[in-house]
Amino acid sequence: MSESSPRWHQSRAVQLTVGLLVTAGCLGWAFFEMCRDDPPTVVLQQIGNAFTSANYMTLGPMLVALALFYWVKAWRWQMLLRPLGHFSVPTLFGPVMIGFAFNNLLPAHLGEFVRVFVASREHKLPMPAVLSSVVLERVFDVLAILAFLGLGLLFVPGMDPDVKNTAITVAVVAAAGVVAAASFVIWTGPFVRLTERILELLPFVPERLRDKLTGMLEAGAAGLSAIKNVRLLIGIVATSLVQWALNGLLVYLSLRAFGIEISPLVACIVLGVVAFGVTVPSSPGYFGVVQLCFLMVLKLFTEDTRAVFAASIYFHMVQYIPVTLTGLYYFNKSGLSVREVEEEAEHEEDALESLGHAALEHAPESDTSDD
Repeated sequence: MSESSPRWHQSRAVQLTVGLLVTAGCLGWAFFEMCRDDPPTVVLQQIGNAFTSANYMTLGPMLVALALFYWVKAWRWQMLLRPLGHFSVPTLFGPVMIGFAFNNLLPAHLGEFVRVFVASREHKLPMPAVLSSVVLERVFDVLAILAFLGLGLLFVPGMDPDVKNTAITVAVVAAAGVVAAASFVIWTGPFVRLTERILELLPFVPERLRDKLTGMLEAGAAGLSAIKNVRLLIGIVATSLVQWALNGLLVYLSLRAFGIEISPLVACIVLGVVAFGVTVPSSPGYFGVVQLCFLMVLKLFTEDTRAVFAASIYFHMVQYIPVTLTGLYYFNKSGLSVREVEEEAEHEEDALESLGHAALEHAPESDTSDD
């Protein structure tokens, strides 16, 4: 073990502690909301009754939608990795599942690092270039989630005008983000140099941090070359919308299983709030955060908060258990060990410093053919 190992483990311990506190706080908040009119014993009994009377015939369709969600995610990743080579969806499905399994088991979204590490090892790809594709993936995720969230906020009947105005504001911010991303794609070199110049003018930004940020921008150029191909761009946008529509379907079916009749537009709002809610540091698997997000949105549309809480657990477990087991199966099949991942994580900081140079040295010329 290198000298940096204890520091990494200590950091992980701090992240886990903070996450557990957030989870406990979210669960406490959720129970406080449900116990406004009834004592905790009654609330727990009603939650148990909700599970007893639920319609579990929804489980089959939910598992199918879940499998399609991750398969489409792997398909989109294949398109994002096109500048680095041609990969089959099945060979990328394993790393995707491994990453999400480790997100369920490790704090601070470290599963994303595991996913990048496994994919780069299996396909002999430079980690910075693979990382840039995952960063770009997050951009499309955010845009798709904002689209569904905005759809729900704007068109659900009776929504507060202030909330609708907020939705419009969010849409404008998202559009500005798209313009910035497009500028980065079209004028990568000038964009990076302008960013460097701006950071140099900010005295409170340390030189080390400035080098990391500009390095990551340069590394991102390799991944962004995928969207210079119009056909690939259309495919990436379409698969982004499809996969989050499938996740919205999971929300809808979970609530229907517990007798909560809502519009699919409301499910879009829940989807958006949950998707952004799980970005908050929490315990592995986002326990508590998912439940609170369900409750805070749906208390506006139903008084049966106990059924909502039970439905959120159902939604959560239908994803958590199969994803974790599937990811661990693929990780075991990969022949890698957790120790190898930890040792690589120890060098993650050094890798970030040379991110841009490594990506530019190893990234092939962009493929703009239609294949």
